[in-house]
Amino acid sequence: MALPGLAPSSIDWRIQAAVGIVATGVAVVLLVRFRERPVVFAVAAALLEVGLLIAGRGLVRPLVPGGLLTTGGIDWLRSFLVILLPGGAGIAILSWQGWWASSGFTAPSQWRRLRLLWLLGILLILPALSLTQGIHVRGGTLILATVYLILATGLEEMFYRGIALRASISIGVLPSVLISSLLFGASHVNNLFTSASIPPAYVLLQAWQAALVGIFLAGVRLRMNAIWPTIAAHAAYDLFPLVVYWVYAFRYQVTAAEFWWSTAFGAAFAAIGLFLLRGAKPSIIPMELKLR
Repeated sequence: MALPGLAPSSIDWRIQAAVGIVATGVAVVLLVRFRERPVVFAVAAALLEVGLLIAGRGLVRPLVPGGLLTTGGIDWLRSFLVILLPGGAGIAILSWQGWWASSGFTAPSQWRRLRLLWLLGILLILPALSLTQGIHVRGGTLILATVYLILATGLEEMFYRGIALRASISIGVLPSVLISSLLFGASHVNNLFTSASIPPAYVLLQAWQAALVGIFLAGVRLRMNAIWPTIAAHAAYDLFPLVVYWVYAFRYQVTAAEFWWSTAFGAAFAAIGLFLLRGAKPSIIPMELKLR
């Protein structure tokens, strides 16, 4: 998840903006020059998302006054503006390539294997259990957090279970899933530029677990021929613990036990994702009809 803004990052905004702009520029060049190279295109799309997030986090600090829409310790206006940048880029890529349907943005009539929805339900059992401790976010903050998470997780699904999978599927299903999942995990490095209050160890653990769970989400998305269920599950997965622990969820110190537990949890679902994809071929994604 692209974390919402808490206390400003200790990194100077000029450095953040420069790093993000350079990454974005490199990504655009790769996307244009190597659009026929599946893996390069997938990596470039991921770099574009990360670059825009980092650049946005830097640029909003001098350009957008803080405190205009702040509740629960989070500057929501800046946070929404940051994720809208890569969101617009993802929409542009899908429209440019004509990949909307083949990236999973399909109508319910085109969905397959609806019984796999129960697997998404199992994924949500553990985070849902945290709700037994009560929801500690109320009113407008809860609404803003929910909308933000839907947009932020929708952005990630669009890039990694949508664009990256579609771009690289021609090299094989399993390689494509592994590449997109590794890129998904690596993309969380952008959160190192989010706030000085977020421990780097938390971001690294988040990236590791995201890469593992990403394999499972890719398996469900491909078998169902739909990205909407994974967007919903991803949003709920991030939302449940957030509304219980709130900003403390981003600040806890990672322990060895936490690392091994997260690894076991992620590995179990990664194994399920790989099992779902046994024998799958690139044709699992219905391709667009090319006009000649």
